[in-house]
Amino acid sequence: MRKYFIILAIAATLPTLTQAQCRMAIAGSNCIIVPQTSPPPEPPVAIGDVLERGEYSMLLNARYYGLPSVSDGWVYMRIEDEIYRVDWRSHEVLEQVTDQTNRNW
Repeated sequence: MRKYFIILAIAATLPTLTQAQCRMAIAGSNCIIVPQTSPPPEPPVAIGDVLERGEYSMLLNARYYGLPSVSDGWVYMRIEDEIYRVDWRSHEVLEQVTDQTNRNW
């Protein structure tokens, strides 16, 4: 008889434990488990890195992509699928500007 009550007590708490795992439990709704997303990929280069000459391509027609015109000794370089503003003389990465482009990119 005692085993019966133990099993009954465990069975009664199971729905409560399942609902406790949900962040929001509303009567009549189901718990949806959303898979965790992977962290964003690491950028190919960091600000301040010096690029190898001839390894990356320079982006021409910056205005077409919604970027300001090149000036003051810096250019735009395409590194993988990202655009960076790079000092032309030293090839030092100054900033990432991919988020400043328009839908043409």
